Amino acid sequence: MSQNFRPVTETWNAHSACFLEPEVLTTLLHGLAARVGSASDDRDCGDYTRVWFEDGNKVLKYIERDARFHADSFIDSLEEQGVTVNKDNLTALLGNMRTLVRQWRGSIGEHGELVFYLDIF
Repeated sequence: MSQNFRPVTETWNAHSACFLEPEVLTTLLHGLAARVGSASDDRDCGDYTRVWFEDGNKVLKYIERDARFHADSFIDSLEEQGVTVNKDNLTALLGNMRTLVRQWRGSIGEHGELVFYLDIF
């Protein structure tokens, strides 16, 4: 199963292909929020899951600049939560995220929030 996810405001932004199960990706994104000290929430909307971050700037800064934004670090965090992930798929996803972060900055809301939609098909 594949899925795409992208942050949105009123228009769709650039997406990243992702070969992780939706629950794994949602757990990963909440873990990312915890690392930067941002509140996060998710909502299942049927065809997609909406993941909200209170402080999108912190999230994107971490993705772009922090040396801990790599697969081994997240694999350890996910395993602590009982989630298993394929390292190659995770490495590809994190690389895509780092590449897209500049485009995603345009999706930061007026109050600093950032929302990703995980398209599930």
